Amino acid sequence: MSLHTYSVNDLLNSTERTQALYKLAAGASVIVGTIASIFAWITTYWGASIALTAPAAVVVYLFMVRRVELDLWKNNLVRIVLGISLPNINGRWKATVQRRNRNGQDLQDSNDGEMYIFQTWSTLGVQFETEFTSSHSTGGFLTQGGHHLVLTIEYQADLRDPYRDNVDIQAHKGVSKFKIPMKDDGEFDLLKIEVPYYTDHRETGMIKLERILVADS
Repeated sequence: MSLHTYSVNDLLNSTERTQALYKLAAGASVIVGTIASIFAWITTYWGASIALTAPAAVVVYLFMVRRVELDLWKNNLVRIVLGISLPNINGRWKATVQRRNRNGQDLQDSNDGEMYIFQTWSTLGVQFETEFTSSHSTGGFLTQGGHHLVLTIEYQADLRDPYRDNVDIQAHKGVSKFKIPMKDDGEFDLLKIEVPYYTDHRETGMIKLERILVADS
C-alpha cells in the first residue's frame, strides 16, 4: 500500500527530527573531510580534494538520510546517537472491535480483523482488514497527551466484493486515535493499544489491538 507523511506535534522533543538531520549533516562532513584529507596527504592533490569535498558531503548526507528514513531509525544505537524517540509501531496486529450505533447502543455483530501498520521515519500507512471491509489510512499526526502518545489517522473503508450490495453495511470515512501508553521508565508500551474511532455515518467504537508480529521494515 502507499504510505503518507504524518506530522509530529507537541512531543517531549518536538524538534528531534531537525536535530537528527543536523547530526547527519555533521557526520557526513566529518566522514568526507577525513577521507579527503587522507587522499590529499597520500596523493598531494590538495586542490582536487578540497573541490570535491562539498559535493561529496552532499551525496553522503543524502545517502545517510535515506538509510535512516527507511530502516536505520529503528536501530537502537542509531536512535541513541541521533536522539530519536519516535516509537516503532510497524507490524501486524490482532484487532477486536466493539461497535456502537449512532444512538450509542452496542452492536453485537463482529467486525474483528487484522491491522497492518507500515512505518518509516516520516511516513506511515495503516491497513485494516475485516470480513466486511478493507480500510486504509489517508493522513495522520502524532501528539503527546499526558501519559499517552496519540496517533490520529483519517481513513477510508471500502466494502469487500461479497458485501457491496448489502444495505446493512456501508462504506465510510472516519477518524481513529491510537492511544499508545507510556510506561514508568518513559518507554512506550507497544504490545496492546486501544483505538477509539468515529465514522461519518455516526458509528463509534473501540478497537483493541494486540501485536502479533513486529515488522522489520
